[in-house]
Amino acid sequence: MLFSALLGVVLLMIFSLFSQFRKEDFEERLQEKAITSIKLLVEVKEVDYQLLKIIDRNTIHKLYNEKILIFNDSLDLIYSSIDDAVISWDLDDLKYLRDNKTFFKRSNEYDVYGMYYDSNEKDYFALVTAEDKYGNRKLDYLKYLLLGAFFVGATTVWILSFYLSKKSLLPLDIVRERIQQITDNNLNIRLPASGKKDEIDMLSGSFNQMLDRIEGSYKRQREFASNASHELRTPITRIVTQLENVVHEKSLSPEARQTLRSISGDTYQLSDVVTSLLILSRIDEKKGLGSFQKVRLDESVFACSQKLSRIYPDYKLHFEIENNTSQEISLEIEGDEILLGIAITNLLKNAYLYSDNQQVLCTLRTNTDTIELVLVNSGETPSESELTRLFQAFKRGSNTANKPGSGLGLGIVQRIFQYHGASITYRIPEARKNEVVATFKI
Repeated sequence: MLFSALLGVVLLMIFSLFSQFRKEDFEERLQEKAITSIKLLVEVKEVDYQLLKIIDRNTIHKLYNEKILIFNDSLDLIYSSIDDAVISWDLDDLKYLRDNKTFFKRSNEYDVYGMYYDSNEKDYFALVTAEDKYGNRKLDYLKYLLLGAFFVGATTVWILSFYLSKKSLLPLDIVRERIQQITDNNLNIRLPASGKKDEIDMLSGSFNQMLDRIEGSYKRQREFASNASHELRTPITRIVTQLENVVHEKSLSPEARQTLRSISGDTYQLSDVVTSLLILSRIDEKKGLGSFQKVRLDESVFACSQKLSRIYPDYKLHFEIENNTSQEISLEIEGDEILLGIAITNLLKNAYLYSDNQQVLCTLRTNTDTIELVLVNSGETPSESELTRLFQAFKRGSNTANKPGSGLGLGIVQRIFQYHGASITYRIPEARKNEVVATFKI
């Protein structure tokens, strides 16, 4: 676009300069014609009006549609050439010549030149008009030539610019595509180096160095979380065991027993947080390893439900399967059986703990290309504004005010499902009903 605009300005300047040159050249020719006619009429005594007309008719430099008018100092017309061309003039033009000596103007398709001639005896005024037919034809030819040059040049440059820019920016497209592939799951991806030592190659090298630093920092942070959680888990387990043994001693007073039970509850909650951190570090360690296997969702739900039944005797599960397709679809998905078990256990446990009747409705809904795991319970619901942040770490809804928990459960579930390419949403289909939907791709 910049070149097209610059080319247009240059061509316009060329046309304008040539137009000005044509005008000045034709003005000089009219000036010569006016001076020659006045000198022949005034200074050469042997030349009269009739002879001047004969000379004017046969001059070799005759102009196209030429017309000459000569006036004396009384502004009377003393000579008019025999041409049929018409000069548009008035007395104001002659008065203007008396003050300014010359003028040059355009009248329709004719150019008109006026001149004031001061002789020794009298003053004369000459008006000469003619049509610069050949100059205008050249100007028109130049106009179309420049227009053609503009369109051809601009089109050629646009095509070449598009081709060359696409070719020169192709390495940037490759870099952009490679950058889009980089996530926290595959920080080991690096940008390709062309070896040309150009700006793009230098940019790729700097970006790879930045990725090296980020990956190293990420690994150190992950290792610290894993090691710290593992080291904390052992002493916390010992504290819980000792508290359980002390609480059952008969010599304790009711106040001390209650205090120890409160401490034990806090310690259990701390143990859950540490366990959650260990699970998150395990997810990070498994990313990119490709250790998926066939897992049946229905069997995983039953296994998790049995574990919860041993811990919570009043836990009840209602299980259903819905097939929304015309053919039978397997309930198997690709995944990590241990991590999926942790996620489903967390969902079932939350649905049980935050229900008002200790019942959980679990539905596996098969579609053409997805399997939905739907968990529904009845009880207090969070507000609509809280639904978008329930899956954030340490965020809890208003319906969990009197319930123990760390706020990491749903966050871990979301991380596990994202690791499996699944999505999870929290819905409130009606009053006092919570619904969690996890969608797996087949």
